[in-house]
Amino acid sequence: MKKFGLLLISALVAFCISAQEVQNVSHGTVYLKNKASDNWFMGLAGGIDTYNMKDFDDFGDRIGWIGQLTFGKWVSPIWGVRFAIDAGEPVIDWENDVKMKWAGGHGEIMYNMTDAIMGYKPDRVYTFVPYLGIGYMYGMKDWFERPVKGEPVFKRQNQSLTLNGGIINNFRVGKNVNLFLEIGYRLMQESFDFGATPEGDWEYDAMWSALAGVQFGLGGKQDFTPAELMDYSLINDLNSQINRLRAENEELSKRPESCPECPECPEVQPEATVYVPNVVYFRIDSYKIDRHQHVSIYNTAEYLKQNPDAKVKIVGYADKLTGYPEYNWKLSEKRAKAVADVLINEYGIDSSRISVDWKGDTEQPYPQNDWNRVAIFFTE
Repeated sequence: MKKFGLLLISALVAFCISAQEVQNVSHGTVYLKNKASDNWFMGLAGGIDTYNMKDFDDFGDRIGWIGQLTFGKWVSPIWGVRFAIDAGEPVIDWENDVKMKWAGGHGEIMYNMTDAIMGYKPDRVYTFVPYLGIGYMYGMKDWFERPVKGEPVFKRQNQSLTLNGGIINNFRVGKNVNLFLEIGYRLMQESFDFGATPEGDWEYDAMWSALAGVQFGLGGKQDFTPAELMDYSLINDLNSQINRLRAENEELSKRPESCPECPECPEVQPEATVYVPNVVYFRIDSYKIDRHQHVSIYNTAEYLKQNPDAKVKIVGYADKLTGYPEYNWKLSEKRAKAVADVLINEYGIDSSRISVDWKGDTEQPYPQNDWNRVAIFFTE
């Protein structure tokens, strides 16, 4: 009994440590944390169980039935928890055809080994999920009948804490539906079968189970969204520009508003606006335009509005060290067209004044590799 208690305490400590280390990271990718109501599921399964005792030789004679209802939640693409209520009727004395009815519950921590090794993929058809947990079982001579009549429910009865482990084979058949095959193993005190058979000579008894079932998503979001991490080099560059402009404004504020000693100068007609090419930077392997990059598109739109006869050409690029040529060619096309779409639909520039081109990774306008994930404006 003492050894069994120590075993359970060790298991609980391991679970706590694992739970503290749960992070929304899979295969090097960081994922956004979902709401508390997301990623819940319910499962219903049935199958066979067998009570494992030392004096049993014939596996087939020990087989009984088991039913299971589960509720759980994936807290990250890799880690999850579930709680189960189950019941069964294994054969514990096949020579005298003695069966023990039991009911219980258990909680487990699940580990999605497939996504941990191969990377998270929400529409993956098959996943391999080991689990480990603890639970409780209560044995009955007959349903709702105590093994030792006349005694309190929790005194000298067939009950035990359990250490549970197993593997789940999940097969995705729909957006929120999985079929699964589960092999389970639970370890309980040797005294669990008292009242049905004499005390054995093993310190613990065990039960194997094999189940097949169906699992449903319980509303809410069932997948995880990759986090779009900021490009800190771009942020630092923008902050430097802001600080420079602040310093210039501070210097200008020190100048007098007027100069009465100065003679009047003839009015000078404003020259045509000089256009400086603007650049839109993209994240790696992306053609989505970040909000802080809209300043370059805005500046180009203002230039076109002030110069009605001017036209621009948008050229998309991709860096050489990411992807392969065919893919980069299409990516640079998408980048150029994405910028043109914003210029037309958000800033009202006529499409006849805009042309697009793309170079893939055949041309690298900048010496630093990651600077070439861009679309550049040119006047025509």
